[in-house]
Amino acid sequence: MENSTAVTFSSGRIWLDDANGIVRVEFAPGTQQTLQIAREVIAGINSTTSGGRWPVLVDLTHVKVIERDARSYYGSAEATASWPAVAMLADSPLSTTIANIWLAVFSAIHGKRAKPYKIFSDEAAAVEWLKGFRS
Repeated sequence: MENSTAVTFSSGRIWLDDANGIVRVEFAPGTQQTLQIAREVIAGINSTTSGGRWPVLVDLTHVKVIERDARSYYGSAEATASWPAVAMLADSPLSTTIANIWLAVFSAIHGKRAKPYKIFSDEAAAVEWLKGFRS
């Protein structure tokens, strides 16, 4: 379920899922995430939540690639300040690989200070996991 608060960016949209208390990020098919797109996503999350910190579900099922600069930015203090936990939805070997690469970079940057993150193939399971991080 979604409400009327949605932000579109060059490769998708972001909206509050009030019923579940999470933010959802969805990409257009074939998206190649660049640093610019990564910045748009974080700005969209901040705009959608009015600066609040909501757990985030990122649907990677349509993403083709996340460029190195974009992965690094998602792991930056600026970006991670936007969320308490992130779940990534992957439904294919490609989207799972993309998620695993992002997680490797994120873990390398943050180590033990890393925020909770997890890859899921089941959307309902991802949403249930994220509910544990609502404030």
